[in-house]
Amino acid sequence: MYVSRKSAWARTGATLALALGLTVLGCSDKEGDDDKDEGTPVTATLTGRVTFDSVPAVYTPTTRQGSLAFNQVSIKPVRNATVQVLRGSTVLASATTDDDGRYQLTFTAGDQADVTLATLAKTTTPDIQVEDNTDGNAIWAVVTQIKGGTTSKDLHAGHGWNGSGYTANQRVAAPFAILDAMYTASHAFLAERPVPFPPLKVNWSPDNAPQNGDKARGQIGTSHFSPSENEVYVLGLAGADTDEFDSHVIVHEWGHFFEANLSRADNPGGPHSSGDILDPRIAFGEGYGNALSGMLLPSSIYVDTLWSGTRLGAFGFDLETPPTTNDDPNPGVFSEFSIMRFLYDLHDESTLTETSFDQVSLSLGTLYDVLVGPQRTTAALTTVGSFIHGLKAQPGVDAAAVDRLAAHYNIGAIRSEWGEGDAGLYGMYNFVTVPFSENNSFTRGEPFNQRQQNRYYVFPGNGRRMTVTANSVEDVSILALQQGATAGEADRFTTGTETFDFNSQSDRRYVLVTTGWADEGSGNYNYTVSVSSQ
Repeated sequence: MYVSRKSAWARTGATLALALGLTVLGCSDKEGDDDKDEGTPVTATLTGRVTFDSVPAVYTPTTRQGSLAFNQVSIKPVRNATVQVLRGSTVLASATTDDDGRYQLTFTAGDQADVTLATLAKTTTPDIQVEDNTDGNAIWAVVTQIKGGTTSKDLHAGHGWNGSGYTANQRVAAPFAILDAMYTASHAFLAERPVPFPPLKVNWSPDNAPQNGDKARGQIGTSHFSPSENEVYVLGLAGADTDEFDSHVIVHEWGHFFEANLSRADNPGGPHSSGDILDPRIAFGEGYGNALSGMLLPSSIYVDTLWSGTRLGAFGFDLETPPTTNDDPNPGVFSEFSIMRFLYDLHDESTLTETSFDQVSLSLGTLYDVLVGPQRTTAALTTVGSFIHGLKAQPGVDAAAVDRLAAHYNIGAIRSEWGEGDAGLYGMYNFVTVPFSENNSFTRGEPFNQRQQNRYYVFPGNGRRMTVTANSVEDVSILALQQGATAGEADRFTTGTETFDFNSQSDRRYVLVTTGWADEGSGNYNYTVSVSSQ
């Protein structure tokens, strides 16, 4: 259990440090202060509405210009959030806002007593909470002081923008905007299926900077989902990069959380941008995140705002716009942009200009069934190939229409989870028997997550202990996966030999991923990889 030692009121007037027992610390009053006349105890039913400033992130693909439109701010309800009345650190009453942000609760306190009304950046169904990673993971809240006996009080979280920058300590809307985007995404799926969402913690702070280092100091690198922590981090440093109102970015990262907890992601991570010829695992994972944001939000235009000096600009793209040679020069299974448009077209309604290739409009429920079913259990790696193969097996799916749409994005007519039907994807897999040994090469000067820096070897287990070894004059790593679970891995040296042992199962198939890490220089370098059994 954690309770902050800092005064919430002195710091921002907008945060509460919340313990697991739903208590707060930071209120100026002390429990049991008998010298203060709190008046006559009164039982009151308190009602009100909780809202926040929603700032649209806008982008025009034709001009490649965008920003946060503070002149188009709308007032939105804070939905399904926890509302509390507190006396010191004691919760007197608690309620949950409805879809219009309205709440009702009953509490008893002296009619002259100072009590606190707080709405936490925390939903109940599903359980999502937005914390300050730079202040001991305190949950963000919008708060006000009221007197005991008060019967009506609204709360509003403002954005804090003053025309040229943010007023310090007034960016109260930020955590509620993040919460709203993730709640919207979650309930789009809940409207289709009874999804067993696990609790999600989201970390936002005005100190969260695009700098790698200590996350407790705000050095989070970029907005991202952390698989090791199972949490999302969101940028918030004004003048550098603030993502709290970039709803597509928020839902993209929520999509990775969905994958990790309900589906599966073999995505190796790392940098990626349009035009990259990516390893198909990251091409699918990032394309999926982009597409999902367009499916679950009311706009097909993906926007990511950021500062350039004193100017607030944006990067973006339209998921519905046909690809160009600028944003997708190498279409197909290794392109994040090809996959995001393909996945988006699977769900959206076909337009008049798309009828020749897009005759598919699948429900979120069908896509959910693929993600939590065959995509999660595939023996292959999670790529667009495994997804398409699982999709075609769903009731009512027109396989020929899926193939026609895939062909438009230079994706082959997939007929197995391994990508048969697409020469490039299927060619990634080398089907071997143990023992085996191979000499091959990687290319210097390319990031580790590019297509040419990875090789896949597929082999059956035999119920015995196996040894995997790789050797190179450059840095290579080896990773054996069985349905996405790590059977063994080694990445300890920048040159020389990597090796590990594992106990294989005779009824299982393993995929060995060998990766080259020499991202400087030019030319090819050789490696040797082998698998033997005892």
